[in-house]
Order: sequence, then structure tokens, then C-alpha cells
Amino acid sequence: MPLEPATYINNLDTSNPQETDPLSQTDDHLKLIKTTIKATFPSIIGRVEASHAELNKLDGCTSSTAELNILTGCTSTTTEMNVLTGITPTTDELNKLSGLTSDAADLNKIDGLTAEASELNVLDGITNVTTDEINRLEGVTSSIQTQIDGKQDPVVAGDGIVVSGNTISSFGCPYAVVIDSKVAGLGHQLSPTRHNCQVDTIIHSMDSAVTENNDTVYLPAGTYYFEGMAHAYNPSGSSTNGDVRVGLYTDGGTFIAHEGVGYLGERDGREFTCMGKFTTDGDRFRLRIRASTGGTSYYGRQGHTGIASYIKFWKIV
Repeated sequence: MPLEPATYINNLDTSNPQETDPLSQTDDHLKLIKTTIKATFPSIIGRVEASHAELNKLDGCTSSTAELNILTGCTSTTTEMNVLTGITPTTDELNKLSGLTSDAADLNKIDGLTAEASELNVLDGITNVTTDEINRLEGVTSSIQTQIDGKQDPVVAGDGIVVSGNTISSFGCPYAVVIDSKVAGLGHQLSPTRHNCQVDTIIHSMDSAVTENNDTVYLPAGTYYFEGMAHAYNPSGSSTNGDVRVGLYTDGGTFIAHEGVGYLGERDGREFTCMGKFTTDGDRFRLRIRASTGGTSYYGRQGHTGIASYIKFWKIV
């Protein structure tokens, strides 16, 4: 009987050779067996030690060689591999864990987290913010910027007022004082002609713009109260004839207001004052003194050191 056609061992017919087959076909049957074994296991070039049970574990496996090779070098236990049971993330999502150094305790901090990714991304870029600072937001129920915008506009302090934090302080009306303390001889003999009183020393100034020029004082624009004083004396043994008058004038000669008027007795000396209020766009001012008639009265301190005249200005703010 001829040999059965066989390529692999599953093609071999276990009923061959039959008893009636000639002995001369024995070698053909042996050669057929070798041929089908080698065709069935073409890659077996060494000793196979896997048991039938171990080999049977591949029964039903549909993975490719490349997929099985992914396990190359894997040291995870069955328990560790089972952690992946039911996991649905994609490879890209799992790759986000690349380089992660958090331990289980760190990861457990997100247990129960309900925030969306967009909400967590609000924290992106935040640096140097402490827990205490974040806790200050506790109880905030509306836009912080809206609340800030609804507050009072910043307070701007005027002259004489200082705002520091929530404290407002006032150091009074800003003022300037200009004096003349120089004495030369008997002073200036008074007559009906107005004499410019010397005011050449600024002892206090509310503003660097306030300047003096021997007998005039420059004031920047504003409204002011003023007080002017000029000292006069009569060294003779008889009373002066007529009044002594003092007043404030602009550099151009315009009288401001409220001329002070007084009288000198024999061997008398006194201060004559004027005061009032005015508004200026910025001008120079001078104090002027005169007597209604010529005679023995003088402007000054009769050779003694002292303030011969002054002007005080208080700016209204």
C-alpha cells in the first residue's frame, strides 16, 4: 500500500504501515515520520524543557510575538499585574505618569477629589503662595475684584494732611514766616511816604516756592490769611503828631486790606499790625509803614537787637 500524503504530523495515518505492506516500505514510513516532525517544529534547534502543562498555558493565546515580547524583563508579580484589572486609560494617559515620584500616600491625597482638570489647572503657574494665604479666601462668595472696585476711591491728602494706612493726621494750616531782625543805627525816620519794611529771613516755609528778596516775599497761587507787623518808636520827649500806619501791598503797589493804625507817645515804642485775607495767582508782597506827618518817629528797634518786622502767611487748604 502506498504511503499516506503527509506534510505535518497531524497528517500521519496511525493505521500505517499495515501488516500486508511490503518490508521494503519500512524506511519510507520512517522517513515520512521524520519529515513531518521537522516540518511541524522547524524552529526547534535545541532541547525543549517546558512541560506539557506549561505549554498548554498558551492554549487559546491570540497575542503576537511582539506583544508577548513586551513582557521581556518584567518582574511584576501576579498580584501586581492584577492591579491593572479593569483599567481603561489609554497609553497616552498612562504615559503621563512617566517620571512620577509620588508614593502611595501622595497619590491617596486625591482620594475623593471631584474637581475637573480645568479647575485643577487654575493652580498652574502659582508660586510662593502659602496655605495660610489660600485660606484667606475661605468664606469669599463673590468676585474679590468687584468688592475692591466697590470700595471708596483712594483718599488724596491736601496740604497739611497726612494719610497713613487708615489714619488721617493734620498738622494744621501750612504757613510761612518771614522776618527782619537786622538793626542799623536809629532805623528809618518815618514820613507820609510809605517805607518798605525789610523781611529778608525765612524762618519757616510751607512750600519751597516761597522766597524772599530783601523786602518782598513771593507766594505761589492760593488763598491766604496774613498778619504783618512793623515796630516803630519815638525817642523824643514829646508825642508824635499824627498816626502811624502799616499795611500789606503787592510788589506793584496794590494795597491788600486792613491797614493797622496806631499812635506813639513820648519815648514810646510799639508794634503796629495789620491782618486780612487775599487770593493770588502768584505774586510778590511787601509790608509798608508810614506816618501821617513827618517828625520824630522811626521804623526799627532804636539800635537794639530784635524783630523789626515780620509777615506771617497761612494758606487756606
